[in-house]
Parts: sequence; C-alpha cells; structure tokens
Amino acid sequence: MNFRNIFKSVFILGSVSLALTGCAMKGGSAGDGVNAEYGSSDTNGTGIGLGTLQRIYFDFDKSNISPEAAKVLKSNAEAMQKDRAMKVLVEGHTDDRGTNEYNIALGERRAKMTLDYLVSLGVARNRLEMKSWGEEKPLDTDKTEEAFARNRRAEFVILSK
Repeated sequence: MNFRNIFKSVFILGSVSLALTGCAMKGGSAGDGVNAEYGSSDTNGTGIGLGTLQRIYFDFDKSNISPEAAKVLKSNAEAMQKDRAMKVLVEGHTDDRGTNEYNIALGERRAKMTLDYLVSLGVARNRLEMKSWGEEKPLDTDKTEEAFARNRRAEFVILSK
C-alpha cells in the first residue's frame, strides 16, 4: 500500500468518525426511555475529561432516579466495572427556572443521588467525584418544555482511565 492509499484511508476513517461523533452528540430526547445520548457539559470543545458515559435525565424539581435513568446507570456502572482504573466526575444540572442558589442545590442533590446509585451498583466511592453546575451549562437554550427537560440531567466525565 503506497502513501496515497494510506492517506486516503486515514482521511475516510477520520471523516466517518467525525460524522458518527456528531450523530452521537445529537442523541434523543429526555422522554424517549433509555437514552443513549452521550456527552458532558463540556460542549464548548475545551476537551476536559477523557470521554463520557451516558447521561441521565430528571423530572422537573426532582432528584430521584427514574426507572429509565436506573437502566442507564446500570450500563454506566458496568462500563466502570470493566475499567477498574476509571474515575468519573458526576455533574448535576438543572433548567434555568428558579434562583441560581436553588438550582445549584438541586444540581447537587441530582449529582449526589446519581453518585449514590452508582455506589449501590458496586462502583467504589473513591472513583467518583461530583459537582453541581445548576443552570450554568445548558444543553439547549430554548425556552420550551423540551429544552428544559434536556437541561435537567446528570453528566459523566471520565477523569482518568
């Protein structure tokens, strides 16, 4: 295989990978059951973290783990069990309704409930960190119920592998 063919193969693979990454980031909506949407709140491309796990969503003004979220968390826990060196930051997020102080507290409760659920599934507590962003890092800035639902979430940023 000559250099031209190698370059062409790398270019094609890179293009396909980029296209697939864009599709994965778009994902589904908060209400579509087990959501295979991946990502972190680092949507501005600064590259924080070493990857992500599936995000979960919450109902308005709630921090409890829904049955749909429990399925996603089980999958995330299994991924963490396969890679025993993986450490993860759990980020709690809210929509922008309510005061900033209230939303920071709600985001913290969401992150804590998510972290506790992962621990209940066998993930070691010392492999998890948490942070509340409140309303500061929305996925969707529209003022619709669908946008609010997308913003009520927990994200998972892989810190080390």
